[in-house]
Amino acid sequence: MVLPPTPRSFTGREGQYGDVSRTFYSDRSDRGKLRFSGPQDKWFLHQILTQAFEDIAPGEARDAALITAHGRMVGYLEFIALDDGLLSHFEPEAKDTLPDEIRRYVFATQVEIEDVGDEWGLVVVGGEGAADAISGIEDVIVHPTSSLGPPAFYLWTRSVEQTIAALERNGALAVAEEKLEAIRIDNGVARWGREMDRKTIPQEAGIDERAVHFDKGCYVGQEAMAKIHFRGKVNRRVARLESASPLQVGSELQLDGTRVGTVTSSVGVKALAMLRHSIEPGAILVAGVNQVEVVS
Repeated sequence: MVLPPTPRSFTGREGQYGDVSRTFYSDRSDRGKLRFSGPQDKWFLHQILTQAFEDIAPGEARDAALITAHGRMVGYLEFIALDDGLLSHFEPEAKDTLPDEIRRYVFATQVEIEDVGDEWGLVVVGGEGAADAISGIEDVIVHPTSSLGPPAFYLWTRSVEQTIAALERNGALAVAEEKLEAIRIDNGVARWGREMDRKTIPQEAGIDERAVHFDKGCYVGQEAMAKIHFRGKVNRRVARLESASPLQVGSELQLDGTRVGTVTSSVGVKALAMLRHSIEPGAILVAGVNQVEVVS
């Protein structure tokens, strides 16, 4: 078992989706899963992804993006380093394309890339007390994640049923995907297939602080990343929204009759959107017949 650092606690809330201050879990085994191994596994990832990997230590987690030479995203992955390689996972929507996009860079590199989706399950655990709930669970790899906003963990497991049983004995409660989305939206965290796609630049999604290393050597798209970083701004950003009525994904957002963005994620009256960077918190937008406040 790879032990994570003790996370800070976060404040839960009562409401439509229940008390998220309680420890919770959800089975996310449908995510894509790859194992990287071989003499040049870290070097290979260091050369093609936005994150640094040559200095990663066993048990350390890092996020990274694969981008084009022009800085547009091809995919987003979360990694955990092991003694003998690295495991990564990513959104189910990318399973048919992202592995091949990565393999095309292999050439003569001494790295093996293996699909381990059938070997491993993934259970996400979060909430206050999550670190205690996962402590002592055997035969899992603990993968810290910031994908929900508050500190949380993915558990790599070869027996989802046994892992869930252990979590429930430790007081964790099962939650639906809708609740995970509510937490993520509350915290303004971008997600691949929602706020991130092949048109997105990492800085637009706000992932540059956790998934882009600006001081490492050359990699695919580095020049584009550096130009944006030193220019200091992008044309779009992820924004949190609230409305008196439920918001629909795909709804066009307007200000004074001009289109300024699109709703990308929504749970009830709270949502995320890709907005023009110039739209400030507190602005009132229109989505159909709804008035929508830009919260952040």
